[in-house]
Parts: sequence; structure tokens; C-alpha cells
Amino acid sequence: MIQKETLPERTRLVIIGPVFPFRGGIAQHTTMLHKTAKDLTELLTISFTRMYPAWLFPGQSEQEPTFEGQQQPGVEYLIDSLNPLSWLRTANRVLQHRPEIVVIPWWTIYWTFCFWYLARRFRQVGIKVIFLCHNVVDHESAFWKIFLSKQVLKQADSFLVQSKEDERKLQKLLPQAKISFHPHPLYDQFPISVNKLPRRASLEILFFGFVRPYKGLDILIDALDLLSSEDNFFLTVAGEFWQGKKEILQKIVQKSLHEKIEIIDRYLPEQKVAELFQRTDIVVLPYRSATGSGVISLAYHYNKPVIVTRVGGLPDVVADGKTGLIVSPENPEELAAALTSFTRQRLNSMAASIALYKKQFSWKGMVEAILRVSTNGYEG
Repeated sequence: MIQKETLPERTRLVIIGPVFPFRGGIAQHTTMLHKTAKDLTELLTISFTRMYPAWLFPGQSEQEPTFEGQQQPGVEYLIDSLNPLSWLRTANRVLQHRPEIVVIPWWTIYWTFCFWYLARRFRQVGIKVIFLCHNVVDHESAFWKIFLSKQVLKQADSFLVQSKEDERKLQKLLPQAKISFHPHPLYDQFPISVNKLPRRASLEILFFGFVRPYKGLDILIDALDLLSSEDNFFLTVAGEFWQGKKEILQKIVQKSLHEKIEIIDRYLPEQKVAELFQRTDIVVLPYRSATGSGVISLAYHYNKPVIVTRVGGLPDVVADGKTGLIVSPENPEELAAALTSFTRQRLNSMAASIALYKKQFSWKGMVEAILRVSTNGYEG
């Protein structure tokens, strides 16, 4: 009789976080993690019935236009951020699954009490808790925000970060923390563009994502103002303004750049995003501060080079001169020089380099990193 080979038992895993139809980079990230992990583990994914109260959310809607009203297969939508009873029901559902590991994304102190309760409850019964840090502390940081972040993160056994900057911040906050690093995977779920948008200039520039002061759109506008009248460029700003729209519009008019800049102040469906990235030549992230950015992974998905500032974790995922350029923050002169350095030949060369470079940014690699980091512990 031929004996069948005994297959290794798969890890029992829980992921807690926003997934589609919720919108934004964190939801996209958790959704892709869910889709990959379900084929590699015994997975339970729990998402939200409500994330934020309407008065706190500055956008037009919590839901992704393409997926509004839909739910992801295999996901249980249980957590209401404003209802602690839903946190209790979530904890009980997780315990029913009997996981070895629970993964919780961390990005803002709004989730302090909910995630503190859940993580503490799981650790009390011997379940390993991993915080997947998108931001260790909020972008607009303050002493009390750092304090609250620390109280939550102390409940973890180990951590997975996506930037060296977050690794440094976490080590400073919790010196004994067990930390692993894996770069932000590519958002390769975005489709190929069906329609080809008409070009408006020889250099199409894209600033993409929610517009907030720390992202430095005003610095990019100052850089464009330094370009020669002979430079043939056009900038598309695509993303909802959360702050500072009036000041940006005034600056555009003052610099007489209104015929060189298009503002798309709304959250865009995936096909529209694909069209914008297909047309663009260069994606610019002139940030004043950062940990990491999903915009870079999206640009790489479409083989588009980037210009980033030397802040946070942005330089960690850019091969300077090959997949993009790295410039000093808050330096319009250096940014302008970088923009004018792009020839068609250089753009084509960088696209070829990106196609090779991006192979290391896989979702399977992220799941495998989570399973590896679970063998470490945090002595808190």
C-alpha cells in the first residue's frame, strides 16, 4: 500500500482591518493581503460595518466608488468603531476560529481603544498579535498621539513595517520590539487602461492621492514656476483635497500656471486611475514628511518612474537614477532640475529598470514575512 504524504498543517490566521468596499490605501492593502493569505493559510478576515463618524471623515464617502455596496468573499463585517459591543463580538468570533496569529494594521490613533482592547484580549489567551505598521505615529504628530500609539503597540508580540523610517521610530518608541521589514507590495490589482487619454505636453506629470499639506503640492507648484517657458509640461493633480485647497488654487493663479495644471478633486475609480497612470510620464511625491507611500507601488505597477523627496521611507524603495530620482525636501530648485532632466530615452530606460526592480514587491512575500515574524516576540 502506498502511503500518502502528510501535508503540513496550515497556519490559522486572522486579519482585522478595512477591506473593500471601504476606500483608501489601507483598505486596498488589507484587501490584497486577504486575497493572498486565504490561499496560504486557514484565514478569517474581519472588517468594519462603520469606520469613522461622518463628522470626522473629510472625504465624500467612506466607500470605494467601484465597489460601493459590495462585500468581499470570505470577509466578515463586524466592527463598528463607535460601538464597543461590536468589539466584544469580534473578539469572541476570533476566539472561535482558534488562530495562532492575529494581524492588525496600525495607522492612526483613532483606533486606540478598539485595537488596544482586541490585542490585549488575544494576548491574554496566548494568541500572537502582529501589528502591521503603515504609520507608527500619525503624520501630524503630537505628544499625546505618541503616548496613545505606544499604549496600543505595547500590546503586540511583534511588528511588521514597510519602511526603514518606521522601523527607526518603532525602535525609539519600544526599544525591545521585535521588528521585521518588508517593502510595500505593488497594487497589482489595478487594471490595464481601456481608454487612452490625449496627451497635453511632452512631459506629463502626476501628483496622486489625498491632498494634505505634508505632501508638498505647493512645493511642486513652486518648482513648475521655475521651469522655462520653453519647457513643455502638464501637471495632473488627482485626489480629494482634505486641506488647503483654497491656498493651492490661489498659488496656481498667482504663478499663472492655470493653463498647465488640471485639478481632479475627487476619489477616482480604478479604471480612471489606470487611464491617468497610463498617460503620465513621471509621478512626483514632493513630501515634507512620510513613512512610506502606496503611490510609489502604484506607479511601479504601471512601470512609471517617480521623483521622491529624501524623507521617511520613500528613498528605501527608489533606486536613484534607475527607478526614479531622489531630491531634497522643500527644495523647488532641485525638484525643477530633476523634472527637466527627463528625456524620452531616460524615461524608457527607467521603465525597463522598474520592470525588473518591482519583482521583489509581492503580496505572497508579505504574507510569508508575517508568518516568519510571528516566531519572534515582544517583551513588553
